[in-house]
Amino acid sequence: MTSPTAIAQRLAAAAPSLRAIPGDALLAAWNETLGAFLDAGSPERRELDPDLLQSTGLSPAGLSHGLRSIGEGMLGDAAAAELRRPRHQREDGFSLVVLPAEPPGLVLQSLLPALAARAPVLFKSSRAEPCFAPAFLAALGQRLPALRDAYAATTWTGGDPAIEAPLQTSARLLVVYGGEETIEALQSAIPRSRLIAFGPRLSLGWVGPGSSLNQAARGMALDIATFDQRGCLSVHAVFAEPDTAPGFAAALAEALRELAPQLPPGHANTTDRAGVRLAREEADLRGFPCYGEALDAGTVIVDPDPRISPSPGLRTVRIHPVEGVPPLDDWNGRLQGIAVAGHMPVTIRRAFEQAGVSRFAPAGRLQTTDAAWRNGGIDLAAEFAAGDSRESKLQCSLDRAHESYGDAFRRLAE
Repeated sequence: MTSPTAIAQRLAAAAPSLRAIPGDALLAAWNETLGAFLDAGSPERRELDPDLLQSTGLSPAGLSHGLRSIGEGMLGDAAAAELRRPRHQREDGFSLVVLPAEPPGLVLQSLLPALAARAPVLFKSSRAEPCFAPAFLAALGQRLPALRDAYAATTWTGGDPAIEAPLQTSARLLVVYGGEETIEALQSAIPRSRLIAFGPRLSLGWVGPGSSLNQAARGMALDIATFDQRGCLSVHAVFAEPDTAPGFAAALAEALRELAPQLPPGHANTTDRAGVRLAREEADLRGFPCYGEALDAGTVIVDPDPRISPSPGLRTVRIHPVEGVPPLDDWNGRLQGIAVAGHMPVTIRRAFEQAGVSRFAPAGRLQTTDAAWRNGGIDLAAEFAAGDSRESKLQCSLDRAHESYGDAFRRLAE
């Protein structure tokens, strides 16, 4: 097996040839490859899916829906606009991107900006999900052979200094999707001017005046079920006005029940199921309204405490009745997106933005991102182009979740 250091050296040497690739050729290869990986009947997906389903634990329908939610907005005109941006890496060298265990397909959100910047990248796949990135890069290289020496994905045991020290020293830029331990270790080893770290985050829902409760519930159910609540844009809790919360909770529980046959939940381990049982038992003991039948098909709890906490998973969500601005101080820098139904006052939106929210979308569309979305407000194409000459800029949120539900966050990255 070729060492990661040797692979990185090959990538760095490919920078000049990468800059010479015409934009139209790059766009055609990207669209054709991504289109194939979003098609569950394509040869690429038929070969990949058995391993990917096993590593992710998602249902076949859940996997296909999740990949489409990430990838469909990166096709066609959206991809063309990104790839034709005039920001290209001018110096030789490579960047290193450390991918999380889930959700699968997240490599697309850093690969497209890297292609736009003509920046060679070594991707470190998680040992828990080592399949998607190498398969996608191999298919991309088949369609445009000039990319084979500029992009690669491999896996190694994290924390091995013999492997990681040379890579961290020589990489122009290090982009990390990881948990608290991973990020803290890198912060002590890498200058912040060369590090962008995306820590685990969660997303919320907002149901305001003027929303149709049934329509809002159907949309929010989709934002909860996509990737089985394992992504940073997965909805964990919903804020609603006090008069609206009870009716919305009942509608959401019904929407989750109706969605389950169309978008079946994936595999649930003992820890997941125990967390949901604990949440249900706590609600029962405290007299909170609680809706849900099968553990893995959804649980909706009306919790009068406006303070949010991570969901234990399996499509479990708390509805928090609130008036005015919800309390967010404990979550500054750890919120990602808001699924919005109805009217959101400017003061509420500003409070979410100040807490670090980088995405607002209609309920049902929160996880359907596109090429124009900037995770955390960061333009990765510009950062890849600038590399080690970039100004110090760090997007990092650490996992300080409630201890009893800490595992729900730590599953996001190995």
